[in-house]
Amino acid sequence: MSIKDEENDPSTLPTSDSESHNTDNLLHSNDFVLDENCQLTFATASPLKPRNWSTSKKLVYTILYGLATFSAQFNSATMASESYVNRMNQLYGLSAECALLGTSLYVLGIAFGPMVFAPMSEMYGRKLGVFVPFLISALFTFSTSISYNVPGIMVTRFLAGFFAGAPIVSSGGVLADIWDPSTRGAAVGLYAIFVSSGPSFGPIISSLLISSNDSLQSWRIPQWFIGLVELSLFVVDVLSLHETYEPVLLSRYAKQLRLDSKQWSIHSAQDAWHFDLKETLSIHMVRPFAMLATPIVFLMALFASYVFGLFYLFITNIDEAFFLANGWQGTIADLPLIAFFIGGVAGCLCNILWARKYAQIIEKKDGEPIPEERLPIMIMLGWLMPAGLFMFGWTCTSSIPWIVPCIAIVFIGIGFMTIFQNSLNYLIDSFPKYSASVIAANTFLRSVFAASFPLFGKQLYVNLGVGWGSSVIGFIALFMIPIPVFFYKYGRKIRAKNPYANRVS
Repeated sequence: MSIKDEENDPSTLPTSDSESHNTDNLLHSNDFVLDENCQLTFATASPLKPRNWSTSKKLVYTILYGLATFSAQFNSATMASESYVNRMNQLYGLSAECALLGTSLYVLGIAFGPMVFAPMSEMYGRKLGVFVPFLISALFTFSTSISYNVPGIMVTRFLAGFFAGAPIVSSGGVLADIWDPSTRGAAVGLYAIFVSSGPSFGPIISSLLISSNDSLQSWRIPQWFIGLVELSLFVVDVLSLHETYEPVLLSRYAKQLRLDSKQWSIHSAQDAWHFDLKETLSIHMVRPFAMLATPIVFLMALFASYVFGLFYLFITNIDEAFFLANGWQGTIADLPLIAFFIGGVAGCLCNILWARKYAQIIEKKDGEPIPEERLPIMIMLGWLMPAGLFMFGWTCTSSIPWIVPCIAIVFIGIGFMTIFQNSLNYLIDSFPKYSASVIAANTFLRSVFAASFPLFGKQLYVNLGVGWGSSVIGFIALFMIPIPVFFYKYGRKIRAKNPYANRVS
């Protein structure tokens, strides 16, 4: 007797004594394997195993988790529009830099959140580890909307970002749970569209909502809006999605089978694992910073973090650039962010195409990951980011049609997405035993960059002008372009000497 695919919740297992014969069938079905030590594992072809779910079901899970991430990222940029900055200046006398602290503190919260919620998702499962913090983040967003002083706004924004770190980071673990390595690249490409589109549309929608009301208190409307969106997604996801983390699933099945069969020796690997505070601190707080001291992790994370910081500099200051160049104000000045979204989608499609080629490459190597083969797409398209910055800086003037700098923004988006996504893929493939620590290190560094860059963007463009301001950050990006070239040539040798590549956890 085989359990159907939709019966993937342990609560569907027999619970009454009269149905104990079904338990025996379960133990001898094609869904589970019991070894000589009575340790329960999924059979290779078991439909209960998340990686064996249908493609359509996996796509639904990818989209729903992607929407949760989209809303959390969208929330990060609701305080990035010119309309919001103007309201805060009129209400509280805040400068642009102080007003943008609402964005910076939210993103800074994301830097610290995964240190708590990543181990939580491994202990209690992805569903609990993602959606409980997601709900709390929505509640703090509502708290922001009813705050009537600057300290209250800033504290609730930081806490909203702290808890939003769970869907932003841990949702990637869901993709690893349900997709095989050969097909995961395309799924990650789809998921990345949600990640990049949230901050791109945040300032635009926020500006429209604020401008819809002449009241100085209209800055609160985007907070209510995204809070309600997150609350709605929470209800839909909790009711629609099942657990995907295999160790937690097996632990639940093993517990139910023990109760039904009275065979108390049945257990899963997760049951034998006990929470160790020292080990958890090492994996999620100490080791990530230790790995940042290694050349591969430091340079690749630095590259990814720099372009991520530029991303947030752009979404918070692009209206300033178009105001200085063309006199655009309000929502119109934020509309060029649509070009960044288009570039991000194009970059994701390029990543998906390369992921298919990468799958063919590793198939010839018996499925063994080849980290350096993640880098050619960065080498081929990464240069578009600095090129786009130079083009944007010197074409964003009143004498040149607006479409030209918007095309430059598309190039920036393509370069950003190919650098950002593939640098992380390279790090994960380089240190598979320490992937959690690598992700934590990358997330922390990129969030620090993204939190700090918006604070100097306005002064950069006001003091240097759009041309030289964009050129300064473009030159720094240009100097980083050789990093993937260097690791493509020497990465294998460097990894061989890296202690984290050779040690066994």
